Amino acid sequence: MTTLRSEEKITKLSSFMANTLSIASPSCSSPLLIPKVSPLKTNVSPLKRKVSPLKRKRPPHLDIPDLKTIQTDYFSGRDFAHQNDAVVCFGGNGFGVVSRNGKKKFMEDTHRIVPCLVGSSKKSFFGVYDGHGGGKAAEFVAENLHKHVVEMMENCKEKEEKVEAFKAAYLRTDRDFLEKGVVSGACCVTALIQDQEMIVSNLGDCRAVLCRRGVAEALTNDHKAGRDDEKERIESQGGYVDIHRGAWRVHGILAVSRSIGDAHLKKWVVAEPDTRILELEQDMEFLVLASDGLWDVVSNQEAVDTVLHVLAQRKTPREGEEENLVQGVVNVSPSSKLRRVSLVKSSVQSPRCAKSPSYYYNSENESPSPHCEIGSSPSNSMKITQLKRMKMKSESSWAKEACKELANLAVKRGSMDDITVVVIDLNHYKC
Repeated sequence: MTTLRSEEKITKLSSFMANTLSIASPSCSSPLLIPKVSPLKTNVSPLKRKVSPLKRKRPPHLDIPDLKTIQTDYFSGRDFAHQNDAVVCFGGNGFGVVSRNGKKKFMEDTHRIVPCLVGSSKKSFFGVYDGHGGGKAAEFVAENLHKHVVEMMENCKEKEEKVEAFKAAYLRTDRDFLEKGVVSGACCVTALIQDQEMIVSNLGDCRAVLCRRGVAEALTNDHKAGRDDEKERIESQGGYVDIHRGAWRVHGILAVSRSIGDAHLKKWVVAEPDTRILELEQDMEFLVLASDGLWDVVSNQEAVDTVLHVLAQRKTPREGEEENLVQGVVNVSPSSKLRRVSLVKSSVQSPRCAKSPSYYYNSENESPSPHCEIGSSPSNSMKITQLKRMKMKSESSWAKEACKELANLAVKRGSMDDITVVVIDLNHYKC
């Protein structure tokens, strides 16, 4: 009896499962149509399957602005401060600048150039600032010192008044920076050119070197801690100077004895500059302002010789010939054989022909001036015109190229410090 009941249960369960499967997988005649999905063939390689390509959207049109080249004249009427670039290089009428980062992680040199101070093209300010302990002090000086100089120099006529005005400008800049409470310092060298005179001031080991007839003349003395007069001044104020890492240093810390900033040593490291005033003279050719990144490895005369070499290379044979003729010197270069022969013949016939106006021509095809007789001396107007043209050519980019050469020379000599060089063509400021 038990066996019959078990068989009945199995029969009912089988019939239930059969009905369930018929619903899940109906035939074509079933009212519930569920499409069958054919299984994937595993023997087909996935590389042979057709994949529908994806359509890519065209990117939106980009409007690229037209960047115009900045001309050097852009800087001729406004001041220009150091940019935060690894290398800064530019030039204007009468000057050139190069500033490049050394082995330090951050650039600590700055500079400030105001070619047209107070709206006058014959009044310019130049400054090179070498920071230490960070660049905050140098940046502050570059932003403010020239403004204080203009303010303090107002209505100053006598040389003593001008020296005191520069001293007041430096001390005020130092005082304003100390009020900020920033631990940093800066060495300085500045040059103000106006009214046919040049005022040069310095703090620390930045230096100004003048070229006079090809000879270097230092206009500033480095304020080193080991200088006898500086050492005596520091010791008289209760400080001391000691050798550390191969150099004399104030309290064994700072190698310079004067600077702007350095609040922790301010009692001994003063901000009073040395100032020198010179009248512009005809034998003064150019002025070099630079940080110690240059002067530590390049001597004063080497710097002047490098600039003179660049200046000589920038002159074309025609410029050199014209310059010699204006000065009354006969050019015997082989570049103009016909001229040389004619000049020799004319000099034999008449000594007065050596200054014939035909030697002032701009080209070989020009004819003599109808207002001047052959054999007579050139008119003053012709001399002035020639000198003006030569002066305009001298205001080219040679000063910038000279700065590049000086910076490259310092790097070749092994300078690892920041290097900033400014070359000023003094002929630009002469009457």
